[in-house]
Amino acid sequence: MSAKMDSGSPTSAPESRASGFTLLEVMLATFITAMVFMGVLSAYTFLGRALIRQGNEEQLESQARVALFWFTEDVSTATCADPTNMTSTSLSLYAPSSTVEVTYTYNAAAGTLTRTTSGGAPGPASLVLMTKLTAFSFTYYNFVAATTTTAPTPPPAAGVKEINMAFTLASGTQTSGSLASYAVTSPRVAIKNKVLLGASPGIP
Repeated sequence: MSAKMDSGSPTSAPESRASGFTLLEVMLATFITAMVFMGVLSAYTFLGRALIRQGNEEQLESQARVALFWFTEDVSTATCADPTNMTSTSLSLYAPSSTVEVTYTYNAAAGTLTRTTSGGAPGPASLVLMTKLTAFSFTYYNFVAATTTTAPTPPPAAGVKEINMAFTLASGTQTSGSLASYAVTSPRVAIKNKVLLGASPGIP
């Protein structure tokens, strides 16, 4: 029996390599993409925190400006301070008579400074000037520019000639990166009914 020979059939070519990415290439591309997304996300988060912090700063500065405006107006037009309400956290002013009174009250628990009026004093009957206060104090100065902590004898607070206030506002949180703080010490504001230099204390 003779074997049949296919001498004229062409030799088959080897199969070509399939196109595509190897597992290593896919993993490398995925890693690079993840790093890029992490960078974009970090930049976005940082920008968001910065914008929130800037907004908090603007809000605190706006509150401080309003409080300083009212405080300067009230003290500079007052005839005297009320000796029955002169503490580091509370102040009453007679302006321009004993029937017209403006009172400032700091509430440490609530972190607020409130201005109240009576007797037809200018402005709303009750106005919250500042919120988010973390510290606040009034300082009183007599006719020789020395600080005083006690009210002098009548006429009401005649020895107190200048008053200033110092406070710190804070908004946001440290952990979120949005914390903004604003500290202010106001100029000394002279009461209208001031004693001339060299005059005896107690003389309005």
